[in-house]
Amino acid sequence: MSIQIIKPSLLSSLQDRGRYGYGEYGIARSGAMDIKSLKIANLLLGNPIYEAGIELCWIGGEYVFLHSHFFVLGGADFNARLNDTPLQTCCVYQAKSGDNLILDSVKKGFRGYLCVAGGFDVESILGSKSSDTKSKIGLFGGRFFQANDILPAHTQHKIASLRSCNNPVLSYKYPPQIRVVLGPETDYFAQENIDIFLNTIYKVGKNSNRMGISTVSDSPITCKKKPDIISSGVVFGSIQIPGSGFPLILMADRQTTGGYARIATVITADLSILAQLQLGQEFSFKAISIQEAHSIYLQEEQTLESLQF
Repeated sequence: MSIQIIKPSLLSSLQDRGRYGYGEYGIARSGAMDIKSLKIANLLLGNPIYEAGIELCWIGGEYVFLHSHFFVLGGADFNARLNDTPLQTCCVYQAKSGDNLILDSVKKGFRGYLCVAGGFDVESILGSKSSDTKSKIGLFGGRFFQANDILPAHTQHKIASLRSCNNPVLSYKYPPQIRVVLGPETDYFAQENIDIFLNTIYKVGKNSNRMGISTVSDSPITCKKKPDIISSGVVFGSIQIPGSGFPLILMADRQTTGGYARIATVITADLSILAQLQLGQEFSFKAISIQEAHSIYLQEEQTLESLQF
């Protein structure tokens, strides 16, 4: 059972939830940029919730199913077609051997996920199938996918039903307000600079990638003193203020420690929204309490549970 890549998506790789428990050794977590979309696709297929999928970016690519597969496209809308038949996101379809899956440039969102019933038959390294292109860990030595690559998949000829659900990416409002919890180095900033952070419209910068989202604005943030701190652990969503004064949001392929003051952290529920922003798109930040962040997370998890078989 396998899928052949005819035309790869931009910076495409296999991603699951990533590698947990190895940060102390300097090994990045990696994993899906939009973990919510990956979860939804897997739940619709009856897969384990964090099963790996092909992460698609900006241009979807073209694929041939070398065997019969049930599959789901989650996340961004790439105007997908199976042969000549239009497809919807977050909907289970069956492809037959020889069928062509064609994904155009993105219509809404930025990143998508191609998941198959049973998952991809790929070796798990340090507890994850995710590709880490910097450390050269994962399928094909961790590199991004290329034309003619063949991805082996597990055999699963039947699923419970051809299910579908609403795709949250298609309902995102732009420009979004990204909710954050302030800290841990808020004492490095005068209140006026925290106010600038929370009242500025930012744009996604050209240097954005899986490591982090750079930002552009007319209002740089200054520290009371130098922005450097003793290197400390960072998480998915840590917002650093480097010497330039423009926030840098650390994402899936971030380093394990950082040496710039952390003004805030993006809440888990809004990381998927960030992952769907295109170059140049605008967004802003909104501060909430840690209790609110926990409540939003639990509510989102309960919504996802409703999709389980």
